[in-house]
Amino acid sequence: MKENRVDLFLATSAAAAAVLLARALPFDKPPVVDRRIRRAAQAPAFRPVRSVMWPLFPIGLPGGYITIAYLLARSLRRRRRTGGPAIVTSAWAGWLVHRAIKVVYKRERPRRRHRRQRIESYPSGHTTGATALSVAAARVLSREGVMSRNASFALAVVPPAVMGIYRVLADDHWATDVLGGWLTGAAIGLTCDAALGEARSPKALEALRRREPRRVRRARSTSAA
Repeated sequence: MKENRVDLFLATSAAAAAVLLARALPFDKPPVVDRRIRRAAQAPAFRPVRSVMWPLFPIGLPGGYITIAYLLARSLRRRRRTGGPAIVTSAWAGWLVHRAIKVVYKRERPRRRHRRQRIESYPSGHTTGATALSVAAARVLSREGVMSRNASFALAVVPPAVMGIYRVLADDHWATDVLGGWLTGAAIGLTCDAALGEARSPKALEALRRREPRRVRRARSTSAA
């Protein structure tokens, strides 16, 4: 399918960008942009924001976003919609891939007083997992007619952005770690949807037929091909 080819091209581009970014980052000397963003994020004005955003920490752990993925897949199955496997796989892959990267790639995290040195900074795991799940879920929910295009675009962009901002404000990652998480997560989410995303379910086709009869004819012909 043409859509799958586009997804794979975008995924490959995002993965390549993440690799190039990693190669450009030194182990213990963050670039100027990282230092400036960190300095700005630690301003006293952001302390209340950090407190409000703290609940994002458990959500960004594997037990948080993988659980959300299973709940989404179960909801789709109960509504007789397809795409659940792509969503679940994206969450698991988001965790496994970022852990695999950190086994072979070392970068020092922002130094904090009274904290031991940590060298598994790139990419941000919270950001990678949130992005992988959000991108895959957005593609599936849009295709199944559960969400409008605008709503699915917001789902693909807003949660990863918020999670990334939180990781910088919490002083757990450099801004470039978050950028790497966005790129890696997007590559994972797009790949999972392209590889495991199923054709529209009958219920989705019926809903689409009522809204846009021309699109449903095109969708059926594409599925048949």
